[in-house]
Amino acid sequence: MKGHDYVNLKIGDIAQYSMVIKKDDLSYWKDLGWKEYKEIDLRKGDEDAYLLYGELNKEVETLIFNRPILLKDTLKEKITGKTILEINSRLGTYGMGGPGFFGLLLESNEYVVYSVWNAGNYVFVNDRIVECSLDCYYKAKPWISNFSNLVWDDLTDYIVGSTIIDYTIGDEACKLQLQKGTKNIEIQFVRNDKKIPRKAGRFRTAFKDGKIGDYIVFQHKDGTLIV
Repeated sequence: MKGHDYVNLKIGDIAQYSMVIKKDDLSYWKDLGWKEYKEIDLRKGDEDAYLLYGELNKEVETLIFNRPILLKDTLKEKITGKTILEINSRLGTYGMGGPGFFGLLLESNEYVVYSVWNAGNYVFVNDRIVECSLDCYYKAKPWISNFSNLVWDDLTDYIVGSTIIDYTIGDEACKLQLQKGTKNIEIQFVRNDKKIPRKAGRFRTAFKDGKIGDYIVFQHKDGTLIV
């Protein structure tokens, strides 16, 4: 069997996009372009790698794969007017840990994901960084902190319930305009920015190749992006 590109997507740092589903629902997902693991030349036994794909009860469940859709390849109507239900700065996995992709869960049950390593370091909400190094807390307080006894999340309540009004995608930045009541919110995904807190020198870029639109994808809320 010829190798299938779903085994090695090469979409930025994303190698695979998978989901565990009920076998009874397989035909529904296949109509949406998903393929069962048996169809993509996955190495025998790899479907049991639960650290990557999650627990799989083969009696009633199966593992499926797809190619994530890029935001730049969709009509604006796919996300404009949608309400944000959740934020997540720990998306993606490599088995023993994760790359820290940042996602906004929409009412359509899909995340809009900035799929770069430690993405919270490259996301601003109203010009305030989402995450940064502990060494830089004296310069800027991030929206989210997960360091030992310094744990907080100022972002969830601020964003959840807001609606995406518009967005623009450039070569090195993507801006999303949100509204929550009378409050206007701007989210920026950046490749790099002088506003990113750093100890000294220039902060490393979020990605080396391509444009930022190559790194913003949709992920089903039950799916997994694998690096």
